[in-house]
Amino acid sequence: MIKPAFCFLDESGTLNVNHPEIRHFAVGAILHPWPDELIDQLHDVFVDLSNTLRKDPSRLEFKFNEVTKTSLPLYQRCLKLLLQDSHWRFFYIVIDLDDKKFDPPKDYLEAWKCYLRWVKHLLQRNIKADEKTTLIADYLKKPKAKVYSIATLPAVVPQLWDVLQVESQGVLLVQMADVLLGGSLYQGKDVVKLQLSKEVLKIKQNLGKSRFNEWRVKWR
Repeated sequence: MIKPAFCFLDESGTLNVNHPEIRHFAVGAILHPWPDELIDQLHDVFVDLSNTLRKDPSRLEFKFNEVTKTSLPLYQRCLKLLLQDSHWRFFYIVIDLDDKKFDPPKDYLEAWKCYLRWVKHLLQRNIKADEKTTLIADYLKKPKAKVYSIATLPAVVPQLWDVLQVESQGVLLVQMADVLLGGSLYQGKDVVKLQLSKEVLKIKQNLGKSRFNEWRVKWR
């Protein structure tokens, strides 16, 4: 029996050679078979975030790099809701851009091809054979040159029904993918981000590899 699901994907960092200060590029996804109830619960927290920060909801989102001392308790509530839901799992791939064996893309066209290739590998490796998913991905602009679009992924990942790119401001589980990804990668000294990162890592340890799977690319 085929199990339908949704897959919410976000990326962190950039493959663009013009940003040498960025250490990692990563792509992560939350897969959930029936996310409606969790989204309703997260939306209640989002409303509180908007009220607390006094910001227009259309210009606001949960984003790891934007957490502050004021908003941290609301991010923590989101993580608590995720932990209480036993139906989702998270998987992500990390590329060390400083690895001497990594051959970086030379321009934006090559970076786009690299992005698609690793999204494909991530999904092929983590979506189960009996699952059929709709991929909802954070918007990333395709080069104008003649090149494959993200919509071609179902042709190479049979477990995909379809693909849709969206602006993350309106999709709470894409935002949660950002928070989990950022928390898993953070190596800075900001006190608030360190606290949030520690709580993400606690979830990772609590869920184990079957539901929170990290893949760090090792070059041969």
